[in-house]
Amino acid sequence: MRFDRLGAFQFSFEPGTASEPLGDPVPAEVKQERYNRLMERQQQISLERNQSFIGKTLDVLVEGQGEGLSLGRTYRDAPEIDGMVIIEGEAPVGELLPVRISGAMAYDLSGVPRASFH
Repeated sequence: MRFDRLGAFQFSFEPGTASEPLGDPVPAEVKQERYNRLMERQQQISLERNQSFIGKTLDVLVEGQGEGLSLGRTYRDAPEIDGMVIIEGEAPVGELLPVRISGAMAYDLSGVPRASFH
């Protein structure tokens, strides 16, 4: 099974929860190793998925700008959780801008605006 996006956390014992009688039987180093293995695999899946967007145009909501770049997110990106789109040029914050995707990283995309902005 593959997920486009995946977040994970290591189990932590919480008193007063339904799992309290189970205790915390998994050693911390085992939890860390499992977490690392999962996230390394997911990082590769995310990169492959992001690479599939290269050459496509996505609508990007501009959320910030500075130093000749803008940052935004697509329909796929939850605020403050998922990756961003790094856009060449400083676009107005709040603008929905068509961006041709030219690069992909594990969690972020980069691209060039398809239309000029003021």
